[in-house]
Amino acid sequence: MKIKAASAGGLVFALFVITPFSLCQASDPVIVTSVIDGETLQLSNDEKVRLIGIDVPASSKNVKLRDDIKNTGKDAATLIAAGKNAAKFLRKLLKNEKVVLEYDAGEKDKSGRRWAYIYFYLDPKLNMEIPEAWYAELSPETEERQLRVFLNATMIRSGYALMKIIPPNVKFQDLFSKLQDEAKEQKRGMWE
Repeated sequence: MKIKAASAGGLVFALFVITPFSLCQASDPVIVTSVIDGETLQLSNDEKVRLIGIDVPASSKNVKLRDDIKNTGKDAATLIAAGKNAAKFLRKLLKNEKVVLEYDAGEKDKSGRRWAYIYFYLDPKLNMEIPEAWYAELSPETEERQLRVFLNATMIRSGYALMKIIPPNVKFQDLFSKLQDEAKEQKRGMWE
């Protein structure tokens, strides 16, 4: 996986968060076999998983698009493009990559899809920089000190997704709210 560095004025940014993302036990790594849409992944264990706490705009004209327009104040073309860009971002980033799932209070939605916070790891030995909008930290649980990227938070912070909290899955509500405000202020993704 190649990752381009984000830069501004010749400076390269890498974000390392000081506080740990979570103290919950995570799943064993599983491989993403396909990206269904900007918030749903198909995994190698034959499960579909939906990212908790995010809502990606509709990528076609449908009933959801009307709600997205109402909730964001953005026009249909902008939102459809944002929905397509979110799926494209995930496909490029995660296809055939290992991820770790972390669950909140509710593990499945009404359709039987798992709800999870998704993390993936980057090897710091590759000496790569990550885009400024990614939400990452040096992983506290591995001796090799891998860089752990919190995908749900990255989707919101990058402007690919809106925050959508559905109780009982509220663990990162405050963080996601803060990151969405930041995405709007920085005019990232759909907020341009």
